[in-house]
Amino acid sequence: MDGRHRRLALALLLALFLVLLFLLIRFLWHRHLYAVTNAVFVETDGLVFVSFDKVNGRLTGLFKREGEAIQKGELLARLDSTTYALKVKGLEEELYALSEKETALSLEIERLRRELSLREAQVQDEIARLRAEREALRRELSALEVNLTQAERDLARFRRLFSQKLIARHRFEEAETQVLALREKKEALSARLKALSAAIRAQEKEKKIVINQKKLIKEKEKELSALRARIRAQEKALSEARTLLSYCELKSPVSGYIAKRFHAQGDVVAPGEPVYAVVDFSKLYVLVLLEETKLRGVKPGCEARIRLDAYPGVEFRGVVTAVLPATAAKFALVPRDISAGEFTKVAQRVPVKIRITRGDLFLLRVGLGGEVEIKREF
Repeated sequence: MDGRHRRLALALLLALFLVLLFLLIRFLWHRHLYAVTNAVFVETDGLVFVSFDKVNGRLTGLFKREGEAIQKGELLARLDSTTYALKVKGLEEELYALSEKETALSLEIERLRRELSLREAQVQDEIARLRAEREALRRELSALEVNLTQAERDLARFRRLFSQKLIARHRFEEAETQVLALREKKEALSARLKALSAAIRAQEKEKKIVINQKKLIKEKEKELSALRARIRAQEKALSEARTLLSYCELKSPVSGYIAKRFHAQGDVVAPGEPVYAVVDFSKLYVLVLLEETKLRGVKPGCEARIRLDAYPGVEFRGVVTAVLPATAAKFALVPRDISAGEFTKVAQRVPVKIRITRGDLFLLRVGLGGEVEIKREF
C-alpha cells in the first residue's frame, strides 16, 4: 500500500509540475508576444471649455449636470435674451419700413418713366404735326401773296380804265372786291401762322419740361440706390443681431460628457467666460507608461487590449498611435539628480498613446486606470 501511495503522490507531483511548467511557458510566451503593464490612464486632448460667444447676461437655465453625457449640438444653457430679442424686433420693423419705402419709390419711378415716355412721344408727334401744318400754311400764304400782288396790279389797271370810262363799274368793283378778299385771307393766314408758331413754342417748352422731369427720375433713382444701400446695411445689422440672439443659447460643440460646471442659474457671465468643461469623446485616448525593457516590438500600428479597473470584464480595443520620444521622468516636476554620483539602475517609462477603436466610449472617464496588453510586431 505504501508503494502505491508513493507512486500516486509522485504522479500527482509530476502532473502538478507539468501544469505549472505549461502555465509558466504560456506566461513567458504571452510576455514574449505582448507588452503588458498596469501603468495605464485614460487621457484626452479634447477638454473643451464651453462659453457664450460675444454675448453677456444672466443665466436663466442650466440644463446639464456634471458627469452627464451629451451629444454635439445639444442645448446646455441659456441667457436672458430680452435685450437681444428687442433689438432684433426693432431692426425687423425698421427693415420692413425701408422695404415698403423702396417698393413705393420703385413703383413711382416706373410710373414716371412710363408717363414721361408717353408724354415725350406725344409732344414729339404734336411738334412734327404743327411744323408740317405751319410749312403748308407758309406755302399757301406765299401763293396767296403772289395772287394778291397780281390782283392789286389788276385793280390799278381797272382803276385807270374806269377813270377813262373804258370799263364798266361792276368790273372795277369786282377787282376791288377780289383784292379785299385776298387781303383778308392773307391776314387770316398770317394770324393762323402766328398761332401755329406759338403752339410749336408751347410744345417745345413742354418738351423741356419732360426732359427736366427725366432728370427728376435720375434723382429718384439715386435716392432709390441710396435706400437700397441702407436696406443692405440694415439686413447685415439684422443678421448680426439674430446671430447674437442665437448665441444666447449655449450648445455643445462636441459629443462627450460634462466634466465641470462653473456657474449656477442666475449668475451673470461675460463673453468667453467658461460655463462648462466638456470632455470630447473623439479625443479620448489611453496613455501607457511602458517600461523601457518592454519597448521591444512596440510601435505605431500595434493592436492593444485594454481593461479598466472601473469596469471588470469589459474589454476595449485600440491601436498604438505614437511612442513618444522622451521618458516620463524627463518632464517630472522634480527630475532625478545624478550629479552626486547616484548610479541606482531604475527602469524608465516611455509614454505610449493608444487610440481606442472598439468599446463604449460613454463609459470612459479621464483619469481611469487599468491594464493594457500591446501585441508586439517583429
